[in-house]
Amino acid sequence: MLPGLKSLFPTTVFLLCLPAASSFTATPRDDVNFRWKYQQNCYEQATATATAITIRRRTATSAVSLAGMKRPIIDQIASTLFKLETDRVEQSSVEDEQGRMGEPMEWASKDSLANKFSKLIAENDMGYRFKQWVADIVAGDYDANKIETYVQDFIADANDDTSGIPVAMFSFTTCPFCRKAKDYFDAEGIRYVVMELDELEGNLGNEIRSTLGKMTKRTSVPAIFIKGTAIGGMNDGTPGLMPLVESGELQTMLQ
Repeated sequence: MLPGLKSLFPTTVFLLCLPAASSFTATPRDDVNFRWKYQQNCYEQATATATAITIRRRTATSAVSLAGMKRPIIDQIASTLFKLETDRVEQSSVEDEQGRMGEPMEWASKDSLANKFSKLIAENDMGYRFKQWVADIVAGDYDANKIETYVQDFIADANDDTSGIPVAMFSFTTCPFCRKAKDYFDAEGIRYVVMELDELEGNLGNEIRSTLGKMTKRTSVPAIFIKGTAIGGMNDGTPGLMPLVESGELQTMLQ
């Protein structure tokens, strides 16, 4: 209720409670004391009604405000995007030749529609900005410096000369591009360490993905690093694993 109306409300109800002047007749009850008691009772009832209405409205407003605080619009968008992605993966998942569940391995083929679309997005600045925006929303609020240090430490451990492991990879277990990259390293006997983002606790995987996007300008997985240098994903990036294999540059980088 508006402040002005609130102050007028008891008076308005009080006036409505008063009987019309013509309704009063000369009876013993029609004296000053009776009129005063009757008017006072009306005013008290009107004041109590106005107070009750104000309290109910304030309570309703508080409930709405609390609901808004619990589920801000950005959280709702993040939940929707995360659910859409989860549903898409679940609906398209199949078992591959090695018994692994995930999206079809055919999608990781160089000539597949999925790969062409992924490459188109990766090579387009607007596409990157959109994917980074989505990654940031799903990641939510987090300690950016802490997560970046965590990511850098993982990459550095693989680049340590004493480890003998030249490759660090960030992956999703269900991603066909990630599985194909791991299959290549396994077949060639190239040692690597991998962090499966979808197996990390809480929202850590999404936080790392958002951080990787800012570091490499790619939010897609796999995110592969050769001796600390980001090369992109399976078929695309800077320039990607398979382009390095085909050009012979991978062996040079591994030496």
